[in-house]
Amino acid sequence: MPLSSGISMAAVFLGIDVMSDNGNNAVAPWYKQPWLWFILAPLIVVVFVGMTLLYLAITTADGLVTSDHSRVVRGYEVDSTKSRAAAEMGISANLQLDNLTGDLMLLLKSDHSERPDELILDIASPTHKKYDQTITLKKVPSSEAYTGSLKSALQGKRNIILEPVDGSWRLSTQSYPPYDQKTIELTPSLER
Repeated sequence: MPLSSGISMAAVFLGIDVMSDNGNNAVAPWYKQPWLWFILAPLIVVVFVGMTLLYLAITTADGLVTSDHSRVVRGYEVDSTKSRAAAEMGISANLQLDNLTGDLMLLLKSDHSERPDELILDIASPTHKKYDQTITLKKVPSSEAYTGSLKSALQGKRNIILEPVDGSWRLSTQSYPPYDQKTIELTPSLER
């Protein structure tokens, strides 16, 4: 096979007319050149995806994580007055939860005989607010127990915070899966 026939076959494959050397070939406009779009297509896609992600970053809100941390100048200050109040009153609790049925049973232990009729249980996700649950636990008459129900099944790490309705004290802990039938000890967390 002569070299000229190999070149002419390649020229036919690429769509180049090598036989006419009269110089009257009309060249297609720049926007109709396939090599130009081959180069520009990835750049156009990157710009489009980047603008979409920028729009989503600006318009969607990050859920705030539940905590007692407040920013002070360049550091963080933790307010532990509610936890200290719980420690002074000798308050602790055992939370029994069943992730399959959603049943919650809390046994409150305290040095004081007076117990509130309702408690607020916050089950907070450390990553996003949309996974948080706030549950009102009602006191079972003539006992130290409180009952309630989960709104949805728990998955992943959770911060568990227990407070009375008036917010005078706080018990908290962190819990990890599995949650099928689990007992969680809540104690005053004294940070600092």
